[in-house]
Amino acid sequence: MNAQAILVCAFIASAQMTWGVIVPALPLLVERFGIGTGSIGLLLAAFAIGRVIANVPAGLALRRVPPRRFLQIVSVLLAVVTAVTGLLPSEPLLLAARLVAGVLGGAAVTIGFSVLVAGAPADRRGRTMSTATVVMMSGSAVGALVGGVAVTVLGVAGAFAVAVVPLVACLLVDLVRPAAGYWAAFSPSAEAGATKAGAATDARSAPSGTPRPRPAGTGGLVVGLIAISFATYLARFAGEQGLIPVLAYDSGGLTPLTLGVAMAVGTVVSIAALPLVGHVVDRGARLAVLLPSALVGAGALLLFPIATEPLAFGAAIVVYYVSTSIAGVVPNVLTSERFEPAAAGAVVGFTRTAGDIGSAVGPLAVFALADAAGAEAAVAVIAAVLVVALVLLAPAVARRPAAP
Repeated sequence: MNAQAILVCAFIASAQMTWGVIVPALPLLVERFGIGTGSIGLLLAAFAIGRVIANVPAGLALRRVPPRRFLQIVSVLLAVVTAVTGLLPSEPLLLAARLVAGVLGGAAVTIGFSVLVAGAPADRRGRTMSTATVVMMSGSAVGALVGGVAVTVLGVAGAFAVAVVPLVACLLVDLVRPAAGYWAAFSPSAEAGATKAGAATDARSAPSGTPRPRPAGTGGLVVGLIAISFATYLARFAGEQGLIPVLAYDSGGLTPLTLGVAMAVGTVVSIAALPLVGHVVDRGARLAVLLPSALVGAGALLLFPIATEPLAFGAAIVVYYVSTSIAGVVPNVLTSERFEPAAAGAVVGFTRTAGDIGSAVGPLAVFALADAAGAEAAVAVIAAVLVVALVLLAPAVARRPAAP
């Protein structure tokens, strides 16, 4: 099951790499058409809109469509659309291709996450979600590097072709050694088994205090999960990928090289810590992991405007990366243990849609606030959004429903 979990995680990471790898190629593609660099923002927006469109329908479709066949079709189409994008002759076609890629990429990630949370064994939910985070962080870290090398060696069209190689590799591996235990999570027999014997299974295999409950009374949890997803993506795109690099150069004393080193250290430490976090979560910890890590991440944000020494700024980056990575494990575990497969797909679709909305509106709002009121106010708003989301989610985490 661990190897199968890694394969499903690799599907998710490979779908994400199809847009991570081509980031270095987009400016060159825009230059080829002789249009303004502002068109890069339009291309990114088209992709984000496609993801928003796809998330909820893809999650709901899992009630009727077998997830393996669904993911195979979506992945093949995503690979084809991405590979030909670098060969398109006009900007309208390029925009259309990025919109379609957003739809397909959003659907692929939603399917993958839905299968992961529905099929995770009760006694390994924490470790499974930690594995997913590690694989995706590794994919993101490798993606930009691979994209830069591919653009340099093969040109723009070559970078788009290289971007689909990991996804094609996952498809081939699954044909030979399928992640059968996860694909079966949405089968009728699995649904019936969850209804008739889910409580007994979880009671035997899960640690004390982590039963899979009835789906009733989960409205507050859904609201909390949507809020935390929105806040996390807003912080990631507006802060981590937006305001923090600007502050690093303006007041933190970092260079592009030292900023990259600090982010790499944060990623490596996070990857090392997450397996341990998974074990702790599997032993029953929920709020004890979520509350401290989320609050530390919010506090680290407040340090960036006042950290004027390179070492202090770099340390704040590492603390922020590690704390937010740890906090991200618990919401996925909650989705896995509190919802049956039929509902899990819809919940994942809604939470990912909220996250994509946060990634779209966050940078616009935060940079406008930074221009109007300063960086201190901007990071304070990001931190406040994280804390408010935590307040909405925490009561549902603490309220453990009884096993059926």
